[in-house]
Amino acid sequence: MGLSEQHSKYAALSDPELVELSLTELDAFGELVRRHQDFVYGAALRIVRNPVMAQDLAQEAFVRAHRALPGFRGQAQVRSWLYRIATNLALNAVQRRREYPTDEVPDRPARRDPATVTESSALRDELEAAISELPQKLKEPLVLREYEGMSYQEIADALDLPLNTVRTRILRGRRSLRERMEAWR
Repeated sequence: MGLSEQHSKYAALSDPELVELSLTELDAFGELVRRHQDFVYGAALRIVRNPVMAQDLAQEAFVRAHRALPGFRGQAQVRSWLYRIATNLALNAVQRRREYPTDEVPDRPARRDPATVTESSALRDELEAAISELPQKLKEPLVLREYEGMSYQEIADALDLPLNTVRTRILRGRRSLRERMEAWR
């Protein structure tokens, strides 16, 4: 069976079905990796701010997830479970190496006049600084909502928090950012 035939064989399956098959079929786990690799990489990158390190952490997250498959009970969504593994690895890497995020996430090239580019860069830097200064309990749900596009329920599942707590923390995070960014209005 060719690679595209294997892909099509698994593409129609849900994540829980793939998890079940992954216990005995490595190609099924490969489909889970394909579906979630960008998301897991992005989660690690937002914490470590180093593309090479984020790539390594994403790979390690999938290795750990594969080892932990027999214990996965499906209480959380697969995406949330993978997010938690990647986030924990990234936080541990930052703490272990005492490398606090300082590098910027690469941007798409801008085609604007220099004054606009400079102002946009300053705004982005100020926003990144404001986000990084938020307490972790406010920053994490806010980043998942605004950057990852996760629903409130997905965030609640990923962080193992009540739904109303997630809503409150996102609201408080937004208020804090609004106050900090007032000069840019």
